[in-house]
Amino acid sequence: MGGPVSACMPDGNVIALDILYLLDQLEEVLGGGSHLPLTSRTLVDEQEILDILDQIRVSIPDEIKAARRVTQDREQLLSDARAEADRLVREADEHIAARLGEHHLVRSAEARAAEIEERALEDAERMRRETEAYAYRVMQRLREQISQISQAVERGMQELEPQRLKQDSPSS
Repeated sequence: MGGPVSACMPDGNVIALDILYLLDQLEEVLGGGSHLPLTSRTLVDEQEILDILDQIRVSIPDEIKAARRVTQDREQLLSDARAEADRLVREADEHIAARLGEHHLVRSAEARAAEIEERALEDAERMRRETEAYAYRVMQRLREQISQISQAVERGMQELEPQRLKQDSPSS
């Protein structure tokens, strides 16, 4: 009977295939036994079968350990992949939140600018009306003053008119 067969896995680990080999050996021993005529019974070497069964018992824990390692590696890979996916989702959420925040700031700034522009236009319109009203009052006072000056000039001319007429007329 030969030793265990091993196989090289893609990741470079060598896993002993003791159980499969030993089961093949067991099958060979059973197949190589002598058949009793007219029965379904076979004579086999009991000690050889017991030796193979002992080797299977010894190999089972190694196979279980290898299976556990494979399962743990798979679980670790899945856990790492989930963690990376969660990190990427968090980063994407943060990026989106930042963009939304920037968008909100831009909207807020635009609204504030529109508010300031509207207030400036209202102030400019109010100042234009006040300036026009002031100019109108100044023009009214100026018209009144011109009217008073015109009346004073007219009275002065009326007072000087008789004297001028006397000077312009020939003395008789």
